[in-house]
Amino acid sequence: MRSPDNHKARLSFKQIVQRRESAMFIFLVLILVGMSVARPDTFFSTQNFVNILKQISLVAIIAVGQTFIMITGGIDLSVGYSLGLGGIVMTKFMSIGMNSWGAILVGVLTCVLIGLLNGLFITRLNLPPFIVTMGMANIARGLTYIITQGFPISTNNGFVLALGNNSIGMIPIMAIIMLVIVAAAVYLLGYTSFGTRILSIGGNETATMLSGINVKRYKVLVYSLAGLLCGIAGVIMVGRLNAGNPNAGNSFDMDTIAATIVGGTALSGGEGTVVGTLFGALLLGIIKNSLVMLDVNMYWQTVAVGAIIILVCAVDYFAQSKKKK
Repeated sequence: MRSPDNHKARLSFKQIVQRRESAMFIFLVLILVGMSVARPDTFFSTQNFVNILKQISLVAIIAVGQTFIMITGGIDLSVGYSLGLGGIVMTKFMSIGMNSWGAILVGVLTCVLIGLLNGLFITRLNLPPFIVTMGMANIARGLTYIITQGFPISTNNGFVLALGNNSIGMIPIMAIIMLVIVAAAVYLLGYTSFGTRILSIGGNETATMLSGINVKRYKVLVYSLAGLLCGIAGVIMVGRLNAGNPNAGNSFDMDTIAATIVGGTALSGGEGTVVGTLFGALLLGIIKNSLVMLDVNMYWQTVAVGAIIILVCAVDYFAQSKKKK
């Protein structure tokens, strides 16, 4: 006869295995094992791991905001262009002589404004998030090219350049910023009334509204938060490129959505974790890095990443369906 303690332990282990974060960890281990055979010297070098951290940091920072939005049942297709416009505004003001800190603040607030407008249009006009954010993406992209005429705006600001290029020990500063933001977001989502309420909104918006919670205000706050994170990422991106580049961040909308979905956030809302999103960004970053190491053609890399996203989501869907039966 099994003891209650053993039965409880077995249930706990089963619950752990069924968590999306555990699935991501298993995928990561499989890739690491494969690369240990294919490219043991180059893949497991310190420099390569530093490169991976740099590659995923900006995606993960913005994906945190995307996670909060998708938990409420929304989506934001403007994040990449918001990041790009924020960086361009910042470097433009620096180039005309504005105080560096003032220029950084204006650049970040530009992204916050984009997020705020997204939230207001969605909640006040009852427009679909997909349409609003797609339109805002085009507005931000157009403004970026109007300001720059298609040419980068360089900067020599020491603080900004340090954010994008310097390290503390072996760890890039941008990766440290990413981890701080992830930790703060984990606390905000899991241990505050704000997190509880946005999960409730995504789970059942009507019931949440009837319980007295101002759903529209929380949605506006979530989109504004995503804008703030785009602004922070935009400053780091400028430091990494040594310039405000009109093409910076163009693929970040799809990258952040992919990291968020692979990390376990439901498209229908009401479910998701920041840790899962971090694992999703890390998994996709390592996959891309591995394909480069294996000399896979750039175009086939895109195909492979898309196929892996579908595979991961399909496996999770069948696992969840089986669990519900």
